[in-house]
Amino acid sequence: MKNSYRIVDYSELGLPCIEVSGDQFHYQDLYELVGCNRYMTTFQLKVDSESYKEFGSEVLGVIHYDATSLKVLKNSLVDGTEITKNKIRIDSADCSFSLKQKGDCKYRGINVDDIEHISFLPYKREAEKYETGEKKVPDIVTIKVNCSGMDADILKQNYLVSKLNSGDKLIQYEKEQLVGITLAFNGGRIDSRILEHLGFCEDDLKSNLNIWNQLYHVKKRRGQLTDIDKKNYSEVKSVLSMEKTLKLVREMSLSLSGIKKFEDESKINALKEIYESVINFSPSILMHGKFQVYWDVDSYIHIVLRHVKKYQVGNYENKTPFPYKTKDLKSLMEKVIQQVEEELKHHLSQETGKNFTRQGKMAIFYNGDHYHLRINADGRVTQFHVA
Repeated sequence: MKNSYRIVDYSELGLPCIEVSGDQFHYQDLYELVGCNRYMTTFQLKVDSESYKEFGSEVLGVIHYDATSLKVLKNSLVDGTEITKNKIRIDSADCSFSLKQKGDCKYRGINVDDIEHISFLPYKREAEKYETGEKKVPDIVTIKVNCSGMDADILKQNYLVSKLNSGDKLIQYEKEQLVGITLAFNGGRIDSRILEHLGFCEDDLKSNLNIWNQLYHVKKRRGQLTDIDKKNYSEVKSVLSMEKTLKLVREMSLSLSGIKKFEDESKINALKEIYESVINFSPSILMHGKFQVYWDVDSYIHIVLRHVKKYQVGNYENKTPFPYKTKDLKSLMEKVIQQVEEELKHHLSQETGKNFTRQGKMAIFYNGDHYHLRINADGRVTQFHVA
């Protein structure tokens, strides 16, 4: 420790809490005490100090480090280098804080000199891993449900209508699903007012293949496809698959530029697996609510080719791979987005037309890693990777 402190361990009294006080806290000491293990900490602030006037008597949260600062701190413990910084950034868990206060606390920080004493719970959750070494996304509970007897199409239609009536802004693919299901249920008819409300016109019913794909999908599930329907459905699926393939080829051309031939059979198999995963991909919501966040096939192709280890080939090989299994990617994205959900909802509600970006010093920390995230004004994820 750089400075001297008075430490009281209340665990001897049956309370899982440690209190630390001293005449002057040091930036590196705070890392060793609570920052390294990301302990939930109460920072008591000196009366009338600058931080006290901005945040009140105390701040509850976890010290937030960007990837560069964290690396420097870890190295300093090894080589004995002294680091003097006058601020620490805190990811606050205080429900009484406004969104602005939380943002100022997390991205601007409080003065180290303004800390009078700290108290914390010495609890650290270790990252769980598969036997193969990849991390597990924590707090994922799988519940088996018997859905026999349920009509998935009616449930989907009711769900989308309920979202629409509650004021949620449907994603384009959800609107297409709703129109397609409605057409299937009503023998190919739909009220023009519904179409207009969803942003479509009658000409869209002729040209939008996603609507037709949904219509035929519902009819197939209900055993209502005629021979002509089957032929049309096959053509629609072929065209949509071709569109996905072209998007994949365009992205692959960037990763394979300059590579004339693959000698490694595992890479050839990876290319085949990438193709299958893209063809079978369906867009989905990653953050629900009035302002939604989602990913589509463009998001998927961009992210997995660059950052999913088993799919990395050519120029993208070993480029910031996720330390998780491919099947856990969607769950990982949902968890990382949850870390900035309040900030994200506020940003989308402003309708500025600007991207929501968290990278560099504002990268999102989750389960031992920092993540870069970019979401466009429509709520679509355009970039996601480990820092």
